[in-house]
Amino acid sequence: MEGFLSTFVFILPGIMAYFWLQVFGLNPTIKHTAPELSGISALLWLPVSFSTLLLLNLWSNINKIDYFIVDNVKTITDLNKATSDIRYIALFLLVSLVVSYYICWFWCLWGNEFLRSRINNVRKSRGIALLSSSASVWEEFFIKINNDNAKEEKECENVQSKKAVLIVYKIDKPEEFVAGSMTKASRPFELDKSLVLEDTQEWVDSINNDYDYDVKRVYVDIKSGMVVKELNYENPKDKLNKK
Repeated sequence: MEGFLSTFVFILPGIMAYFWLQVFGLNPTIKHTAPELSGISALLWLPVSFSTLLLLNLWSNINKIDYFIVDNVKTITDLNKATSDIRYIALFLLVSLVVSYYICWFWCLWGNEFLRSRINNVRKSRGIALLSSSASVWEEFFIKINNDNAKEEKECENVQSKKAVLIVYKIDKPEEFVAGSMTKASRPFELDKSLVLEDTQEWVDSINNDYDYDVKRVYVDIKSGMVVKELNYENPKDKLNKK
């Protein structure tokens, strides 16, 4: 039982914070080993658990409702005693969930940007490429909304993914391609990357028979040999020799 409580109090808040960072798209896609995950959770545990204990101590001082009274924790002994109460564990879990969310939200919006700016100052002085704001190339290409489309995306509240028309093919077989309007893309932390394309036949026929499109940029998966081209679909050009 003591081992369970130790895991609950000292590891779970850090795992919560790591989950939020992944959902917010800040962590790269890496499959961690158990020791690595434990180390990351321990580092994230510090701000989350300390903030949670501070709020619970504040609650214990101001709360006057008998059923929701919890112990004031100042030492490890006090913490061990407090976690024997199911009410304290329930409150600790609830407050940790909320605290970890807001800490990670603050870090993703401001803390990480400040740290990245400091890192990029050093990288620039060393003459190497600046650190990107995205955690992976996948996120930079398929999920991150371009600045020129940001205003349009904000104006349409129902749009939940980046607008793009893509051509996908194997690097050694460019003539055997699939094209379509991207509606869904895998999350950054998913190991298997997938895309959902709509209106594929219409776009393939348009590319083959009717119009030429300029290529905005190209994504190349060196490991699998897949090539994905993003087209400038808003400015089509008539083919000289239509079929």
